[in-house]
Amino acid sequence: MPRSSKPSSADIRIRATRGWPREHGEEAPDLALTGSEKAELGRVAQIIDFRTVGSEIFSQGGDAAFTYLLADGVVRIYHTLRSGERQILAFHWPGDLFGLADHGKYVNSGENIASSRVYRFQIRKLERFLLKNPNIQDAFLVKAVYDLRNAQRQLIVMGRFNISRRLAVFLVDCSAHEHYFDQSKQILTLPMSRYDIADYLGTSAETVTRALTRLEGEGMLHRVTARDIKLQLNQLKAFIDFD
Repeated sequence: MPRSSKPSSADIRIRATRGWPREHGEEAPDLALTGSEKAELGRVAQIIDFRTVGSEIFSQGGDAAFTYLLADGVVRIYHTLRSGERQILAFHWPGDLFGLADHGKYVNSGENIASSRVYRFQIRKLERFLLKNPNIQDAFLVKAVYDLRNAQRQLIVMGRFNISRRLAVFLVDCSAHEHYFDQSKQILTLPMSRYDIADYLGTSAETVTRALTRLEGEGMLHRVTARDIKLQLNQLKAFIDFD
């Protein structure tokens, strides 16, 4: 069950950059907000802890009264087709905003895939707050543009790359998040399952496994366990060959 926490601004961050998205494997810096701005933003939010993996944060078609900022953990955003098939559209990491709505309804569903903490904002209250705080409003706008550029890059990856290159991009991007990547050992601990990865890359879990085997066979990675993977980042980036 999700649990509400006392308001705090210590872990507020908005992860974005004003320029073209960073190189694969490099996490975007946090946008500059002062301590007082973080405190003001924290005061208009409710902090909710989702400790049980797979907890629903919002559901497709539900009334969109809130938008969210992830403080800790990982969240998957997915759309369910009428056939019942699931397409994962994004994995969100600390510093990401999420909760896309259209005509007052959530376009997709959101669930945590690791123990997570989110800041939940009432949309109308947040709108009024941003109008009174132009620097924070600018940070939200920069984040929205940054996410749009990332979405455009993902369209290129999905439309032009084969499964092995898609998987390589995904692994290198995951390595940007220090909580899940041991820099000294070059080991990535995946918080998501291969079924999640398959639904994100638009393929099957079996095909993901075969792609991992291919990348491992070519010396680009080594599977330590099912979730722990030692990466050869330079080789993976050369294989990706995409700015």
